[in-house]
Amino acid sequence: MKSNVKYQAVNEEHGSSFIKDDGKWRWIWQGTNAVMTLFFTLAAYVNVNDEDFYIWVPVYLLPGFLSLAIAVKPEVTANSIWKTVATVHITLCLAGGLYLTIIVIELLTGAIVNPLQHEEGRELGGTVIIVLWLSLCRFTSIGGGGDNSKGAMNTLLLMTGITALLPLVVWGLCFVDPLHKQLGHCKDMF
Repeated sequence: MKSNVKYQAVNEEHGSSFIKDDGKWRWIWQGTNAVMTLFFTLAAYVNVNDEDFYIWVPVYLLPGFLSLAIAVKPEVTANSIWKTVATVHITLCLAGGLYLTIIVIELLTGAIVNPLQHEEGRELGGTVIIVLWLSLCRFTSIGGGGDNSKGAMNTLLLMTGITALLPLVVWGLCFVDPLHKQLGHCKDMF
């Protein structure tokens, strides 16, 4: 009990919440961020040969580095520099996402097709993943602080896990032989 009270005092002093060092929640949160680090790093890597790589490699590497920092030390989310970088990147991705939304709408006018068949649609999907993930990391208190009920924490961690694994699973489907020819988001991968 004393360690929990001490944690609350530290938590209130920093004005942010981070994961209690109770083992289970911390390891799940760190593991999930490690998975997202892998995803963002792979996303940056596949954009190296893109014609606008100078935009998309940094766009994916930055959330990769932010997720890596959380995977190594979850308390980093209380750091003002981490918060500022995450907030600025979320804002820039929202602006880029708005632009890409306009482009995708123009591409799809009058047609009902999968937006992921177009490069702009895939780029929009990437910015959505970045915004969702960094917002989850920046603006929630997963596993820490306050009066989080066990049920609410389990739900939040389940949503976090799905958010982390879904992009990898969808991307992984492109490596299944017959599917990579049928799925729109796999276009031009091979």
